[in-house]
Amino acid sequence: MLEYTLEENLLTEDKRDYRAQVINVISYTREDLTERIMQIGAGLTRSDVAAVLEAATQVIAQIIAEGGAIHFLLFNAFPSIQGVFLGPDDTFDPSRHTVKLNLHAGTALHTAIASVKVKKVAAVISGTVITGVTDIKSGSVNEKLTPGRNVKLSGVKLKIAGNDASVGLYFVPVAGDPVKVDPSDIVVNNPSEIIAVIPELSAGAYRVKIITQYGAGKALKTPHTFTFEKELTVSSPEPPTPA
Repeated sequence: MLEYTLEENLLTEDKRDYRAQVINVISYTREDLTERIMQIGAGLTRSDVAAVLEAATQVIAQIIAEGGAIHFLLFNAFPSIQGVFLGPDDTFDPSRHTVKLNLHAGTALHTAIASVKVKKVAAVISGTVITGVTDIKSGSVNEKLTPGRNVKLSGVKLKIAGNDASVGLYFVPVAGDPVKVDPSDIVVNNPSEIIAVIPELSAGAYRVKIITQYGAGKALKTPHTFTFEKELTVSSPEPPTPA
């Protein structure tokens, strides 16, 4: 069963857009594969299975190293060369050209992936997460920032705490240095909500970042950083209306 959670897709404008995040995927080593083959009961000893897997690994690697291609039920692998050649007399130059391995699923894996069953599960949040940024002046959510006015951050484990010099609330421009909010301008500092005065930011796009040592029940030894993915816009001030 392939487990997944849903999270808001902050890279699109449509607030209805969510994306699946696959979680709890189990990884299997060669020893695990040996154990699964033993469970099938193929009439081989554990050492036989381990030897075959090792031999197959070596042979496949050798074929690829020789510039060969593998066409297998599990996968297809073949080499190609990337880079621009300067005319028909040019030759391979490692500084300009690269040998690339192309790897694609074979028929057995295509059949297997089509049979995967999926299960939606509840998301488990373990660290600081900003879920929304509200500009109090305009009322917009995840869109605008009004310098000199209040902003409200909603989320989980947001509280800014800790003695590290980096701890704080930041507005990070797309180009330029982060602007740290003066601690005295943070008027509400709770795990689920932060309200602060937005600094006098120049026009442009920004992301909100929190650095904190806050933890559930105890302070973290090292600061934890979370940056909100959505870009927020500070508009240029409107020119005064002529009298």
